[in-house]
Amino acid sequence: MKIEFQSSKHERLVNSIDDLRKKFNKTRGIDTALDIIESLNILSAAESLADIPNCFRPHPLQGSYKGCFAIDVDKKNRIIFKPNHPNDMNFRIDNYSSIKNIIVIELYKDYHK
Repeated sequence: MKIEFQSSKHERLVNSIDDLRKKFNKTRGIDTALDIIESLNILSAAESLADIPNCFRPHPLQGSYKGCFAIDVDKKNRIIFKPNHPNDMNFRIDNYSSIKNIIVIELYKDYHK
């Protein structure tokens, strides 16, 4: 999939593992930054959202994130993204195979709070 970032700050963070670790590694012994990078690599390697392994639990969101999707980074936190298919006649939000371009909104978010 083609990945873009809504925030230039997020793009800078994922391009610097040291900065990503400073921002997200809060629990001793757990490398959250690597988990985020792994999840982004899974998204990048997939041709479409339908190709994401089930263990990352790709799923649509509701409420304030309606129209967005998420995949798991860890037990509580997700990468949140929205499809980016302006003027694409083949795109359907209910067809995971048609979601091939995304914009990352959140890198590491617990939306359950």
